This record gives sequence, C-alpha cells and structure tokens, in this order.
Amino acid sequence: MKGRIDGKYIKSIRHVKTIRLTAVLFAFFIVALSGCVENVEDEKNNTTEIEYTYGMANVESIDILIMESFPVQINVIAEGYLPDGCTRIDEIKTEREGETFNINITTKRPKDAICTKAIESFRETIPLEVQGLRAGNYTVNVNGVTGSFELTVDNILKETPDSMPPGQQVVTEAGNGTNINIE
Repeated sequence: MKGRIDGKYIKSIRHVKTIRLTAVLFAFFIVALSGCVENVEDEKNNTTEIEYTYGMANVESIDILIMESFPVQINVIAEGYLPDGCTRIDEIKTEREGETFNINITTKRPKDAICTKAIESFRETIPLEVQGLRAGNYTVNVNGVTGSFELTVDNILKETPDSMPPGQQVVTEAGNGTNINIE
C-alpha cells in the first residue's frame, strides 16, 4: 500500500530524488568553479616576465616633408614591414651627427610566441629637431634607407629688440589702436 496512496507517495519520492540530484550537481559545479578561480589567482600571482627578441625594422622607403613655417619643421615618414603578426615597433631613436640625421627603428617580438607569418606594414612619422640649424644640405638615414633635404636659410629664430618676452602677447583693438598686453 505504500506506493498506491493516491500517487502522492510516489510523487514525493521522485521529488526527493530530483532535489538530491540538483544538490549533487550544484555541489559539483561549485567545487569545479572554485578550482577555476584558484587557477586564475595563481596565474595573476605568477610574476614571470615575457622574454623578447629584438631586431631592426625593415624600412622600404622614406619621405621627407618640409612644413612651410618659420622656423621650418621637418618630418620623416618611414614605411616598411614587420615580418609577422607578433613583431611590433619597439623604439625610434634619432641622433644628429653633423649634417646627418641617423634614425634607428627597432622591433620587439615575444620570444616563444606562435604568430601569423603574414607580413604587416607600418608607417611612422618622425619629427626632426631642426630648429637652430644653419642653411645647407642634410642627409637622413633610417635603418639604411637615405634621403636628403636642403635648408635654404638659417633655421634660427632671431629676436628683435622690440620682441616681447615669452608668454606675452599684444592685442590691438580694432578702430582705436589701443594695445592690450596679455600675460
């Protein structure tokens, strides 16, 4: 008679089994997820640094742009490619020796990385420090690719006796010729 009392006893047994199964599955997932959390924390605490391989960028061409301003401003646009998807531009260093600007573009790549073998192009704009240079011909060397430019006049900003101290401006009000000094 235990299983036949209006089906209530059978339903309650099924209900208890469902609750037990749900509790066991819940406990299993809690244990599994707590293990994942510990692994994530372990990875965060891992202080090993990534090792890199360094090299020189492959520069294919350079363009020298002379801005129409005074003092003249000059930018060098270097275009080239990186050998794979993991290699990145590391540093761009510019040094001037006499009339030659030497620009070195270095790269870095994670040492043991697995990368795509597709080359990636790059384009870097590099400003040259030309203020204060005398008129003349100058050479630019970017990782072995060379170009040149000419300064037709000295690129030196001369101060006149009437010049204002740095940071001070004069505004003339239209119509009445009144000057206002702004500091």
